[in-house]
Formats: sequence, C-alpha cells, structure tokens
Amino acid sequence: MKKSKFNKRKKENREMKVISIINEKGGVGKTTASVNISYGLVERLMNDGKRILLIDADAQGNATKFFLPEFKSITLEEFNMLEVPENCDIRSSTKFIKNSLISMLGERNDLNKLLLEGKGVIRECIHQTQYQQLDIIPSIGTELIATDKLLGASTGQRHVILKRALREIRNDYDIVIIDHAPTFNNITVNGLFCSNEIIIPLKPGGFELKGLIDTLEELFDIEDDYECEYKIRILMNMIPRGVRPAYISFINKIREFYGDTILQTTVGYQDAVASRSTMSGKLLYNSKTGVGEDYRNLVDELIKEFDNEI
Repeated sequence: MKKSKFNKRKKENREMKVISIINEKGGVGKTTASVNISYGLVERLMNDGKRILLIDADAQGNATKFFLPEFKSITLEEFNMLEVPENCDIRSSTKFIKNSLISMLGERNDLNKLLLEGKGVIRECIHQTQYQQLDIIPSIGTELIATDKLLGASTGQRHVILKRALREIRNDYDIVIIDHAPTFNNITVNGLFCSNEIIIPLKPGGFELKGLIDTLEELFDIEDDYECEYKIRILMNMIPRGVRPAYISFINKIREFYGDTILQTTVGYQDAVASRSTMSGKLLYNSKTGVGEDYRNLVDELIKEFDNEI
C-alpha cells in the first residue's frame, strides 16, 4: 500500500479549512456528499496546487471503501479456501476468522491508531487514494466503536486529540473533509472541535427535519460547551427528480427559516444512478447525469466561498 508523499511547502500564516459533514439522521447522503465534494475540490483545485485530506470518522468505513478498494474485504474465493479448525464454536470461529482477515489483509494504520496514540502518528495513518492530491485517513472494520468507548473511559482532554494531530500537517493540506457517523460521541466531538465549517445534508421529509433540528441543537451545545464557532451550511440533498410540488415547497420553507445558511445548489437523487455508483465505486461527480451536474455545481459554489479563505 502506498503512503502519501507530502509536499514540503513554505509555511504560511493561514488556517487550514476543516469541514465536518454530519447529520444525526442516517440515510441522508452524508458519505456520498463527502466523497464527491472531496474529489470535486481536488479536480477543480489541482492546478492551484491545493491538497485535500478526507477523514473517515464513521465506523462503517464507506468513504474508505470508495477510495481504497483494497480495504473492502477478502474475496469469496479466498474465504472459501480457509480450513476450518476442529471443534469450533461461535466464539472460536469468530476469533479464527478475525485472525485470518488480519493475516490476509494486514494491519492497517487508520483513525483508530491516531485517536488512541495521539501525537506523532498522523502521517502513519494517512494513505494515498487513486486520485492525485487527495489523501485519506481511513476507518477500517468497526474498531471505531471500541475506540469511542476507550476515549470515554480516558481522562484528560480527549476532545482535542484530532485537532492537535492536524496541527502537525497544517502546511501539507488546504482543506480537510471529515465524514462523520450519524451519532454524537467522543469521535464526533473530536472532529467537530477541530472544524471551522459544518455542512448538514438534509433530505426532504419529516424524520429528516427532526434529524436536522437534533443535529443543530447538538452543534449549538458544542459551540457553547467548547467555545467553538462554526460556519454552518445546510445542503438540500437527495431531491427526487421531476416536478414535485411538495418537495419544492419544503425547500422554499426551509429557505424562509434559514436564509443564507442554505446552500443555493440542491442535489437530486435517482435510484438507478445511485445504485450504479455504489456497485461500481465510481463517483457521481464524474457521471453524465443530473446528479453529477448537481455535484459539479455544488463544488463550484463551495469554491467561490473558499476563494478568500484558502
């Protein structure tokens, strides 16, 4: 596996932009937004020498699987060739398969190592993607669930681990995108504490609206408790194609409430397009579809906002 090669750039007196993409409600297209925005920023800013780092802070590791296909799993053929030990019960079988996976796929340095060991290891946890100038700190397996518990049991300033680590690479990257899990835990707080901007994908719907409110209230609490200050943006996401008066009215009403907090670009949704993207691992940003065009417009809008900031 290739590790990233960092450009030793002249230090500048600037703040690295750190954007958390989060929603307490699952199923709103958070990871899809994270991977397509990350790639789109690289594609548009590559000629300017900008470098993007994506952090997968979700135990499901879907962003990791998108950019590091070798992390997906062993093949069915490899699994079928495993020799089953004698007298296996459910516990010993689980342990045997886990050890076999480690043996086949190798130990990987990821966000777990960074959060548990802290200072001095972040470069070991960064991996190159197949796209130039886009790197990733992956999430492997479901270890982040155990890591969250260990952080909760630790003493000291456990919420500053990621922020301190990012200081070590502040001259290597211009923008950091953090793809969060749909929950607020110790790992979420670490990501939010080092962020200066938040993007909340919002899908039209009653449950999704409740998720938005819950997410905003959690962010307000973090702002108050940790003396953070965020630029919060809401992305109207996964809008069904076609003339849908109820959806249009929902978007307009959200704009009435939140004004300029709402990004101008809306991102549509098509089942067939989304399914092809998931199965093939190809980015929607590059697709010749309406959704692809939406993501290209979204990245253009974000870059215009970033012009005076990075």
